[in-house]
Amino acid sequence: MTHTVNAVNQPLALLAQPDAVALDLPVDSGEAAIRALHARLAALPAVVDADLLMRDLMERASVSSVCISPEVALPHARTAAVNRMVLAIGRATPSVAFDAGHPAVRLVILIATPKKQVTEYLQLVAGMIRLLKNEPVRAALLAAPTEAEFRAVLARAGQPG
Repeated sequence: MTHTVNAVNQPLALLAQPDAVALDLPVDSGEAAIRALHARLAALPAVVDADLLMRDLMERASVSSVCISPEVALPHARTAAVNRMVLAIGRATPSVAFDAGHPAVRLVILIATPKKQVTEYLQLVAGMIRLLKNEPVRAALLAAPTEAEFRAVLARAGQPG
């Protein structure tokens, strides 16, 4: 399922309505999780060069850890491979190791943004980090039995107040 978002509120709207959600990703490594989520985004019109996107994601992941907590990874890239921000969220079942310090990642949030959208990119990353630091929200995302319920948790959590 894909969504179109208003460019003015793109970071916040994208947080509430990711381009792709994959519950129960059957992967055995962090790299496999990145590849599986990349595959969900590759056919979107916003992805103008899927091969470049994969290279940029893997290059960024090789520079430093993409994990933001023991169970959450945020692989991301600012890249010429997309013409708007794209977001895919996956839940690994079972958990996967992204690196030695993060052996049990359950949520993987993949973000790609055009190089010129620095402010929007930082807003999206900050919003995602705030959302995932909220233990009840993180628990609800990990427990949501369906994609619709997962998306509903994101939408509720992204609302002000």
